This record gives sequence, C-alpha cells and structure tokens, in this order.
Amino acid sequence: AQNKEFVCRGHDYERLEAFQQRMLNEFPHAIAMQHANQPDETIFQAEAQYLQIYAVTPIPENQEVLQRDGIPDNIKSFYKVNHIWRFRYDRPFHKGTKDKENEFKSLWVERTTLILVQSLPGISRWFEVEKREVVEMSPLENAIEVLENKNQQLRTLISQCQTRQMQNINPLTMCLNGVIDAAVNGGVARYQEAFFVKEYILNHPEDGEKITRLRELMLEQAQILEFGLAVHEKVVPQDMRPLHKKLVDQFFVMKSSLGI
Repeated sequence: AQNKEFVCRGHDYERLEAFQQRMLNEFPHAIAMQHANQPDETIFQAEAQYLQIYAVTPIPENQEVLQRDGIPDNIKSFYKVNHIWRFRYDRPFHKGTKDKENEFKSLWVERTTLILVQSLPGISRWFEVEKREVVEMSPLENAIEVLENKNQQLRTLISQCQTRQMQNINPLTMCLNGVIDAAVNGGVARYQEAFFVKEYILNHPEDGEKITRLRELMLEQAQILEFGLAVHEKVVPQDMRPLHKKLVDQFFVMKSSLGI
C-alpha cells in the first residue's frame, strides 16, 4: 500500500528498536527514515520503498474512569491502552530566535493526532489512519501540560505508597527528587521569568486565564510535594535518610522562590 499510515501495536515489552528491526526484516528493500517529521513530496513520489517508524501515545477514550478515585490501578491501566481510536505524537520546536537564557520562552510543540478507522487492539494488531490533525501548542500551553502531567504522576505515586501498593519506594523517591531538583535548579524560576513578567503579560492579553492556571498548578505542585515528603518520611529506609533530608531542605528553597 503506497503512502499509507498505520498504527501498529507491538509485542508486549517490545522496544522500538526491536520493532523497527522486525519491520525492516519484513520489508528487506525498504529504506528506514529516522525522524517523525512529515516526509516531503519527493519521498511520496519516489519509486523506492520508505518506512517511517516512530512511537505514538494512546489517547484513552474513557477519561472519567482514569480520573475517578477508588478505581483499581489495574483497571485504569487497561483503559489506558485498550479500545483506543486516537494516538498522538509531539514534535518540540523553537519559534523565532531560541532564547539562550530561558528556552521555555520559545519552546513550541507541534502535536499531531492520528485517528484510526477502527479501535486498537482489534482482530488485527494494526489499523490504518483515517485522518490526522495537527495543532501547535504555545510555550505557555506546553508548560501547563507539563505541570499537569507531573502533578498527576506525583499524586499516583503518593497514593500507591500510602496504600502500600508499592513494594519499594524508589519510584516516589526518584520523582520527588526530579521535580524538586529541577525546580531548585531553575525550573520554577524559568517559568516565572518566561510567563509572569510584565512584558509577557502585556504582549499576550489573551493568555490571562492560562497564566493564572500555570500559577495555580505551581502552587498545587508545592502542596503535593509537601504531602509527598510527609508520606516519604514515614516509609523511607535508614540508608536513604540523608537524601530525604536533602529533599526537605531543597523543598524549602523552592517554596521561598515561589513566594509561599
């Protein structure tokens, strides 16, 4: 089939490299394209066979199931990857001149959504893409989504830790460490410099609500972290106490930089 797009479900735990190799073995004459950008016209018209393979993220239909409290994690994880019609992938890019001091200011995301003819998985492990939609997300929208996702991830890990679903607390430790470390080493301040300064607010009057939303998410993240550290304190093993103490100290630095 020429110039067609399919979303394919790989084998369980199959890595992208292994999947690529498997496809290239099936199509020995194909030339692999190593990027997710839309190919140019010459490729579509070419006599040769090209394969473009990249990972996509499923967009679950049953959002309410995923967001409702009290639903077991194994049911949630089923709905995250089954009965899926829509998939997406993001391509970050810089619009205008890239701000060397603070790249959040110019970091846009081109988001492509692929809509299938039928939901995966079905009788087949792959279905054709019926249509694609492309939107651009501004640096501010991008920052909001990054924070929303991180807050959700933190909440999930904390609740797993509280309900003793987590055999070891490493994932929570690593997540707390990653967020607090990034915030102290410029993360929070970078957002403030990019979107909370007079210059940005005056130049983007239409972004008022979004700026408020970003500020709320930053304060919410501080609350989640505070709660997460309290839970962490109860379960942290002796040998990781020094790391826990470092996180608590860094967290206070982060709070003061947020002006809390």
